[in-house]
Amino acid sequence: MSDMKLGLQMWSIHDVCIEKGMPEALRLIREMGYEGFEFALGDCATLEERCGAKPAEVKKALQEYGVKAIGSHISFERLLEDPDPVLKDCVEYEVPYAAIAPIFYGDRTPFEEQRRLYKETVRLSRLFKENGIQLQVHCAAFGFLKDYKGRNTVEGMFEECSLEYLQPEFDTAWMICSEIDPHEYLAKYKGYVDILHLKDYHKIPEYSPYVLVRHNTICEENYGCGVGDDGVQDVGDIIKTAEKAGTKWIVTELWNEKNSLENARASADLIKKYL
Repeated sequence: MSDMKLGLQMWSIHDVCIEKGMPEALRLIREMGYEGFEFALGDCATLEERCGAKPAEVKKALQEYGVKAIGSHISFERLLEDPDPVLKDCVEYEVPYAAIAPIFYGDRTPFEEQRRLYKETVRLSRLFKENGIQLQVHCAAFGFLKDYKGRNTVEGMFEECSLEYLQPEFDTAWMICSEIDPHEYLAKYKGYVDILHLKDYHKIPEYSPYVLVRHNTICEENYGCGVGDDGVQDVGDIIKTAEKAGTKWIVTELWNEKNSLENARASADLIKKYL
């Protein structure tokens, strides 16, 4: 029996959060066996701006249904504009983690801009740490493009900030899409991958050597699927490796397509077999 816990990322059931409200969404996921919930703010600064939910009602529902607010996916662009409302929202919900996306599109971004954004990330990662929140990078596919030093962008972010201040939140779909072996990266960053996103997709019929073509094909042509739904990964093996790496939360991330609740439930049922 693993000590790892099971969470759900908000985008997976974003439609439910909007249509039924956050309290009902939290009740439904707890019934499925999810113990934690990770907010996803998109380009908004706060959860209330994202889905209209008041902090008091969300915190009441979290407590009532026994769901832990694990963290929040936040907008790096909004942080650059003004970090105060974003940080205040994270503090309000007492989340231990906050995640940003990779901060630029590899060497498609001018080198001076890359350097500037690295410096901003260092500053913001320390600001969050001072407020008791561990900043992470949710490693989307474009984070595996090369920076001006020839590093994968996410690895550049870790090196510039140090793993004390910025940690990985790997996403298995985008690792595999980017031809990164999840087992290799989980071992490489052992002790620093507190949250691992399990996301899956059906194998795409045509191969492209460029990661963003593969990424866009998956996103635009609806190859996303529920975790383990005849996807591209061995869920059980990845979870075993995550446990060895010290991961605390296995988080389901889905594509928010039709039947989001059904996919969330099926994914939970599968993952729980390995926890």
